[in-house]
Amino acid sequence: MTDAPTLLAKSGARGIGLWPHSEAVSHCAVEIFGSPTCGLTEFGRSWLRFFGLEADSAIPFLETVLVASWLHDCGKANDGFQAAVRSAGEQQVRHEHLSAVFLLDRNIREWLSGRVDADIVIAAVLSHHLKANDDNVCHSLVEGDYSVEFFQGHTEFAQILASLANDCGCSQPPKLLNATITRAQMMASRSQIRSAARRFLREIQTENSRLRMVCAVKAGLVVSDAAGSALTREGLDLATWLQRCFQADLLTAAFIDESVINPRIREIESRSGGSFQWRDWQLATGDLGERALLLSPCGSGKTIAAWRWIRNRLVDAPTSRVIFLYPTRGTATEGFRDYVSWAGGETSALLHGTSEYDLEGMFQNPEDTRHGEEYRTQDRLFALSYWSKRIFSATVDQFLSFLRHNYGSLCLLPVLAHSVVVIDEVHSFDQLMFSSLERFLRFFRVPVLCMTATLGEERQKVLEECGLELFPKNPSDHQDLIRHSSAPRYRVVQVTKAEAHDRALEAWRSRKRVLWVVNTVARCQEIARQLRSILGPASVHCYHSRFRLKDRRERHEDAMTYFRGADPVVLVATQVCEMSLDLDADVLITELAPVPSLIQHMGRCFRRPVTMDGGCGEVLVYQPPTSVPYAPSSLIPAGKFVGEL
Repeated sequence: MTDAPTLLAKSGARGIGLWPHSEAVSHCAVEIFGSPTCGLTEFGRSWLRFFGLEADSAIPFLETVLVASWLHDCGKANDGFQAAVRSAGEQQVRHEHLSAVFLLDRNIREWLSGRVDADIVIAAVLSHHLKANDDNVCHSLVEGDYSVEFFQGHTEFAQILASLANDCGCSQPPKLLNATITRAQMMASRSQIRSAARRFLREIQTENSRLRMVCAVKAGLVVSDAAGSALTREGLDLATWLQRCFQADLLTAAFIDESVINPRIREIESRSGGSFQWRDWQLATGDLGERALLLSPCGSGKTIAAWRWIRNRLVDAPTSRVIFLYPTRGTATEGFRDYVSWAGGETSALLHGTSEYDLEGMFQNPEDTRHGEEYRTQDRLFALSYWSKRIFSATVDQFLSFLRHNYGSLCLLPVLAHSVVVIDEVHSFDQLMFSSLERFLRFFRVPVLCMTATLGEERQKVLEECGLELFPKNPSDHQDLIRHSSAPRYRVVQVTKAEAHDRALEAWRSRKRVLWVVNTVARCQEIARQLRSILGPASVHCYHSRFRLKDRRERHEDAMTYFRGADPVVLVATQVCEMSLDLDADVLITELAPVPSLIQHMGRCFRRPVTMDGGCGEVLVYQPPTSVPYAPSSLIPAGKFVGEL
């Protein structure tokens, strides 16, 4: 098949040839990161810093990622894959596994080793679809015996090798002939790859710089392949599109002031009717270094303090992007609405599992200056559609799940690699998410501010060991923070459920706003029904996680509206209120829950500035009938905590 029809790399109405696809991917690698002859791009330098690589790693990185880009799909040059993309048969082995088999050939390996680390190329090529592990590598996709005809002698294949040699300054590639690989030979190659992979993993665990190079090249290949595929499919000019994403002006402190902080301050002043004043601890937060942990009470103003830190980071080192990460979709949406959206549709992005839906009709009021802005992205580009955005409000999983080999998150690394990052509510992370955060902080180099109202000593110690500066070390140094945290915001009383029920009715009749938090959906629904039977459906509202997406969004919006109004209201909710609802209740009723959750519940009570008239909120805590969904042991310290209060 040396002179057979064009080899295909992609199926579809038109099909995409193997040579044009390989050229597009290598072109993207050069546009994004740079070339061995011209050096790193500005973004390429950020990429190496992100992965903790020194400047002398530049040329080895550029050569290796370029070689991997040219060769990543060479395993598609076989009869099985070509039949599959033409809907005329099926492939016998995954194409990237066949690419690794080809690269393990002694002649090819020796040819590559004269210029790059061949093991890193093989590792990147083998795993660029995240479908390779010790169990499935070179696994047969068909039953019975088979043979694979590998079209190494095809003119298009030779063209790829010659282009690689030209771009990387390699010697001329060895002459190759078509080869046939039987099932038995594939099993031998499987053993060879598994053995080589284990050896390679042992080596890089003791060679930190090589481990970092592996990660940078593997991620670089995924990014280049994604761009080469998507942009070609959409008929976009590669150079123009990538330059718009990666060569735009850097963000500055002045831009953050004008586009985010000042509009938010004007909105705060409009709602409060007073003049906004920075607190001393918020100003001090802005002066923290590249890695910090902010501990500040609920409702104290952490978020705008974090934006102050962001703008000061940009004074020291302007970057391409700002990313504000939240643990839940609701909190990410509120962060977008309150801050990020002010920067406009071309710049701002909301990114989580249902963000496209949440954006629909978000700013319907024609008097809102954001009315008419288009914040949604081009769906067919998937994660790449966010590369042109500059300021993000997103959930943590969207950006950090690359640590668990999530493909979409890997494709967002070009956004993350040159950014300033704030990670909110770190107390709420489950163990898997917190472990990912720890790995991210230890391995990657990017300015990060973590923040929360409360954090256990063990997790606080871990974050400090990751290089985060604790703030404030001495709360007494900041009188504004002391006044806020020590002010009598509410009285805490332990009650029975019956007493809580009576107090809810009494508070409503006194025209107060009541938030009642329970630990299960069933009890949430039951309490709401009981109160509605007395107060009427218009006065009692129910909010939990089992509503349909459409209904949940409406419930969220309604809850925010009710609590901002002057009429009395009772909202019965589950844990969804802990972070996603910025509510100010006069009376909080809550079932006993783990201490971090209780603190978040209490943070919904009397969030307004404390006055001198002695007024404060009420917090009523009662024992739930069961500990579900929490472990019984987690409620023991919670009971002690409430008793001490």
